[in-house]
Amino acid sequence: MNKRFMLTAAGAAATGFAGTASAVVVNWTHGLDRWAGEHSWQVYDANSSVVASMAIVSNYITYGGAAISTAVTSYSTSTAHLFDIHGTMSLASGTYNVQMQDSYGDGWGWGSYVGGLAIGSGSATCSGGSASFSFTVAGVPAPGALALLGLAGVAGTRRRK
Repeated sequence: MNKRFMLTAAGAAATGFAGTASAVVVNWTHGLDRWAGEHSWQVYDANSSVVASMAIVSNYITYGGAAISTAVTSYSTSTAHLFDIHGTMSLASGTYNVQMQDSYGDGWGWGSYVGGLAIGSGSATCSGGSASFSFTVAGVPAPGALALLGLAGVAGTRRRK
């Protein structure tokens, strides 16, 4: 009797052999104007849970769920652009929605500069009281899944006589 077994990526994930996929590191940039104390934003996953955020707490800019890799890349006292903050966050694969707010309602702008937010493949500027955008994170198979797929390929080509 000639029986063959093939393990697909979906099958590996369904059986639990592959483990869970690793989080993907996503870059982000937040452009702040002179009124950065009015800025806030949240990143929501598919379950409407906040997975990262920015707010002003006791006159300090705070980021939750997002690591800051480079705090300040440009700063000028003579322009409306205060500075950019760059960072990373680890997210599971899926689609995310970002909600941006300006507490004063005049947007993330001062003079000719309008600040914005870019996370992964999505971005927006905030020219009023709020703005939003979505972005998708593509998952990477866990190392165990790749190993099982490789073994399935070897087993599928081996024949008994």
